[in-house]
Formats: sequence, C-alpha cells, structure tokens
Amino acid sequence: MAMTEIKILKSITPSKISELQKIYFNKNELKYITLILPNGINKYSFGLLADLLGFIITIHSRHVINKVIVDADQEELVELYDHEYFYPIVSLLWNTTSFVDKHENDIKGLLRERQNNFFLKMNSLTRMKGNKFFLTMVDHLPGYIRIFENAHGFNDDESQIVKNFNKILDEYVLTFNQNNISEIAEVKNDIGAIIYELAKNTDEWGNTDEYSVAFTSSIRGVYLRFHRNNHDKLLEEYDGTPLKPFFNNPKLSSTSLNNLKQIYYLEILIYDSGVGYIDKYFPKEQLSDIEVIKMCLAKHQTSSTSNLKSKKGLGLDRILQILNNKGFLRIRTDKYCIYRDMIKDNYCPIENESINNLILEDWNNKNFSSAKNDKIQGSYINILYPFKQVNWNG
Repeated sequence: MAMTEIKILKSITPSKISELQKIYFNKNELKYITLILPNGINKYSFGLLADLLGFIITIHSRHVINKVIVDADQEELVELYDHEYFYPIVSLLWNTTSFVDKHENDIKGLLRERQNNFFLKMNSLTRMKGNKFFLTMVDHLPGYIRIFENAHGFNDDESQIVKNFNKILDEYVLTFNQNNISEIAEVKNDIGAIIYELAKNTDEWGNTDEYSVAFTSSIRGVYLRFHRNNHDKLLEEYDGTPLKPFFNNPKLSSTSLNNLKQIYYLEILIYDSGVGYIDKYFPKEQLSDIEVIKMCLAKHQTSSTSNLKSKKGLGLDRILQILNNKGFLRIRTDKYCIYRDMIKDNYCPIENESINNLILEDWNNKNFSSAKNDKIQGSYINILYPFKQVNWNG
C-alpha cells in the first residue's frame, strides 16, 4: 500500500511550513497519511502556530490522516501539553486517527487521560508553562470552555471575558517585565474586547460550512504569547516578508528597541477551522474576494442566525485603533494572506459605505492575484503589539 508520511520537525519555521504546503496541497490524493509530530518545537516565532495549524487543518479537511506518530516516549507525553500545538492537533484528529509513540505503541488511552486533564486546566484558567496562554474550543467532543461557551452557544458576557483576560495578561503572559503590564494597562480592556469580539466571530463562522451544516470535526481557539527577540535575528527571520520593513522601521526602533538590541511584543492569535470568510459570506453579489474579506472584517457584519445575531460587534475597526501607529495585523483565509502595517498606514475610521478605502495589503506582494496561491481551510487572525523599550543595566 502506498503511504504518505508528513513529518513536522522540531526546527519547524513558517518558511518550512510554506514548503510543506507546496508539496502536499497540490496533490489530489494522498494515500494512508501518517503525520509525525515532534516532542516539542525549538522556537515559536510570530505566526508559527497559525501557519502550522492552518497546514494540518487543511490536510485534515481534504484527506484522512490515518495515524499520528508522536516522536516521544510515553513518559514525555505530559510535557508535550506545554507546547501550544499539541492539544489542538490531537483534539482535531481525535475521532478519526490512531495515535502511537515513537516505538509504535498505542497511546490513545494515555492521551485520553492527558487530554481530559489539560481540558480541566484550560477551563480553570490555570497558568501554563512560559509567558503564554491559550484556549481551544473543540466542537466535536464533549465539554465547553466556560469562559466562552455553554450549552446554549457563545457566552455573550463581554465584561466577564475582558476581566478574565486582564488577569491572564497580568499574571501569566506579561510577567517578564512589570513595565509591560503598566504600559498595556490603558488598552488592556480593549484587548480583552477584541478577543471577545473575534472569539464570538469564530462561534458564528467556524463550526459550520457554507450551508450551515456542522463539521464532523472543528476547532477554534485563542492564543496569547509574549515574545522577546533579537532585532537582527528578526530581520533575518522575516527577510522577504512584510514583517522585515515593519521591524526595521526607524519609528519602531526608536520606541521599542532596547540597549540589548531586543524587541518585546505580544502576539494574539484567534483562529477557527471553518470554510473561511469567502465561502461563508452571503450574499456575495458582485464583490471581489478581497471586498468580501473587507466586509467580513468591518463593522456590523454577521452570517449568524444564532443567539448573537442582534449583537454585532465592531470587528476590524476596533483592532486597528489599538494597533494604530505601532502594531501589525496579519489575516489568512482561503487563498489570501493579507496584512496591515499600522506604523506605515495609520488608522482611519471604517464605515461600510467606504469599505473600499480600507487599506489591506497582499503578504505575497502579488496584488491579491490568487491563481497560484494554495487555498487553506480556516481563518487565522494574528495581532502583533510591540512594547516600549525596556533597557537593562549591568
């Protein structure tokens, strides 16, 4: 029997994920897929988790991933839950896939216990290892992430969600330097509100297809991570992407580059494994794909018939105000990867009537020509919020 082996290395990077996409997305039929997951990832750069989840979610949506080999011994399984890729991927594939360790021993029973324990840890908002925190909602398995959902749907309590994420930022994510907490204090409620708004959107958009039929398996999530990176290495890592000129902008260097040549920043990712904005949006009328994306991100857009239909949020406008003059936004959906450099292109209010004036740029610098782009399953919104410089003595 012909087999397909897809291996994710510990040294995985966004550029290596792009190479994997070129290899596997263009194959119409993949036979008996074995996915090999590493026992950790060496470095979580900005956008890495979104790209990795997008790759695996897309493969899963097109083919059956028959087996997952976790490249670890059974004793190492607990430590894998310190890594943000592991729980979402295992949850996504749980009902259709067998799981073995690196010696080919069946570990699904062990993983069931570990999955349940981690679900309880997430639900109690317990601190995770490192300056990060994430919540994964799994639509095809029992249980609710109480901060976001209950038996009736999305838990539409913005103030409580904002309060919980204030605590998560203060006590878990931004503990490396107290100055970061002080600096973000003024926009912390706004960040919580953005998470509320975008998580709500995943509930409306992410768990059914374009015909409102529930997926057999789907995941949605929120992820926050504090990054502390060397400036020169950032420029090297993001060479050839829009993030290089962003990180090299003299304004960012003057406000955020410290005496150790480091930049501190917060990454926020909100994602879902749904069909994406373009397939989901009705009516399309005669809109282009990019116009559809803009409409989905602007004020008061919803496709929902849920309990949230009358409570439409501010969408992209709220995000751009917070990032204005300092941050970066990247969105992946369908065949498109779009971005907005908020240092280069400052905020202007967005109204539906003038949606064509909304500035969004093509990550691949192809003027949104999608003919040769790989279509991904899901939607992935990455936010980069840089902090002011914190200099060190000694």
